[in-house]
Amino acid sequence: MKTFAELPLLSSIQKSLHEVGFTTPTEIQAKVIPHLLSNPHSDIHAQAQTGTGKTLAFGIPLLHAIDPSLKAVQGLIVAPTRELVTQTYESLKAVSRDSGISVEVVYGGMPMDRQIAGIRRGAQIIVGTPGRLNDHLRRKTLSLKNLKVLVLDEADIMLDMGFKEEVDEILDCAPTDRAIWLFSATVRAGIKMLIQSHMKDVFVVRAAEKGSVPTQVAQYYCIIPSRRRIEVAARFVEAAPTFYGIIFCQTKTLTSEVMEQLTNRGFRVNCLHGDMSQALRNQVIRGFKNKDFSILVATDVAARGIDVSDLTHVINFSIPMEHESYVHRIGRTGRAGKEGVAIVLVSPAEVHKIRRLEKAANTKLQEIAVPSLDVIIKVKMEAVSDFIEQAKRPDKKLTPVHTAIQELISSFAEQELRSSLAIALEERFFKDMSYEKLESARPTEEGRAPQEICIEAGLDAGLTQEMVQDYVCKTCGIDSNDIQKLRVLNIKTFIAVPENRLVACVEAMCANPILKRNPKVHIVRDEFREREGGFRGGDRRGGRGEGSGRGRYGSSSERGGREGGFGRSSSYRPTERRSEGGYFGGGEGRTKTKKGSHRRGNDEGKSRY
Repeated sequence: MKTFAELPLLSSIQKSLHEVGFTTPTEIQAKVIPHLLSNPHSDIHAQAQTGTGKTLAFGIPLLHAIDPSLKAVQGLIVAPTRELVTQTYESLKAVSRDSGISVEVVYGGMPMDRQIAGIRRGAQIIVGTPGRLNDHLRRKTLSLKNLKVLVLDEADIMLDMGFKEEVDEILDCAPTDRAIWLFSATVRAGIKMLIQSHMKDVFVVRAAEKGSVPTQVAQYYCIIPSRRRIEVAARFVEAAPTFYGIIFCQTKTLTSEVMEQLTNRGFRVNCLHGDMSQALRNQVIRGFKNKDFSILVATDVAARGIDVSDLTHVINFSIPMEHESYVHRIGRTGRAGKEGVAIVLVSPAEVHKIRRLEKAANTKLQEIAVPSLDVIIKVKMEAVSDFIEQAKRPDKKLTPVHTAIQELISSFAEQELRSSLAIALEERFFKDMSYEKLESARPTEEGRAPQEICIEAGLDAGLTQEMVQDYVCKTCGIDSNDIQKLRVLNIKTFIAVPENRLVACVEAMCANPILKRNPKVHIVRDEFREREGGFRGGDRRGGRGEGSGRGRYGSSSERGGREGGFGRSSSYRPTERRSEGGYFGGGEGRTKTKKGSHRRGNDEGKSRY
């Protein structure tokens, strides 16, 4: 199938597709639509990445499965977020407007009475979020007794957000002979369990390899100190005059903080996260699509459903925790045949995570340096030049103000005017520019995580930070300023000292144990898990920074410092690096490598994302 015209579609739908400009199906559409048109009652699992046209892949067959004469809910589409629900609803309305089929949308943040009225008017397809759909089912304002098809869109994200119980409740309310059309980007354990427990004779479709990365997206990583992420992100934005993109953060709190700091620097920016009201979220999305602002700071889930085809950049404020999230993020740029740029900001201790990401996503990231002041000045001078050229154009009609200004100018000397113009241009184009010198950081030990001393005892054994600090200084003969980090957790204590003192300190501490029971003392690698917030600073001795995460060891009270938590590993991959490459292209700067349950979300605007 090369075009939609080759499919046996209803004439009204064929007409709508032509009017909205859809002529050639995407890969997932070409594989799914013919099958579902011929087998509307079959269960299907379609795996494809975000932005591949999944909505029409299930939307067109669903419209054909509806009996227009039956004024009851026959199709139900469940999606994880309000933005995705709205996008799906708008897509279906666009292709079904002449079909006589009624489509209604249901999600948190909208008045219940308005939704109830829409359902009672004879809605035949409902698009909604799990939480609000269950509200209607419990109130008996939504009946699924005539349901033919249940579509679970972005099912993997739905399960990740903690909506498994809500999905199960919807399935329990649906007839046993309904068909399930399941769409996801990944196939994790939850998806497999759902298929095994609720689906039969499943037709499986894969539109692309798992974790595939768009080839038209240039991928980079920049090694910087954690506390400088804001400044560096701002530099990359300034280095791209046509920047129109998303900065992804891990937490809701951080999105607001990054937005605030970028706003203070003079950027046109807004943020999107789960704690915002629906009206405000809609306003932000509309403003971003209209380019009222060019930078959107968002969490992964909040950005689901934002369909913008001409994004130029995606900046990852930190490394995503899963490679699938990375693929989803960068897949938002480089669409519709256009090229895109994706940048990951990493600390020196995290370079080894880039290697793991490359291996998991089967891709390659190129190291890039922080844009220099010279680069930023050159970019801004191009804007200054354009401004002057525009101002040189003579007005067809001179206004009284223009005449008055000309008379005023004639009273000044040429050198005075030159000096004044230079000051005015600097104020206009360089007012918020930071002249601070920013440089890429060097990875610790050629990309390996730094080493620390670990004592197998902590708070539970009666240790305190003061006690450990005094002990280390006296036992190892070092000054307190040489203790770079000190974290006393429940059952372990981690101490960072200069690399050349590690072995001697361990030997001294083994010879003179801090406790009578002689706890084990050894060297470990500190793989910092930067779960955002690192740029805010924090106590180097383990003070709790914003977004600090749970360590691999112990309880939730075991918090990392500014770096946001930690893990430990004895394995790593050394790398050879060179980083003199230009921006967003060229062969330089390449890196050569040697060798539980989820907390339930709430689609009323209180999700953990």
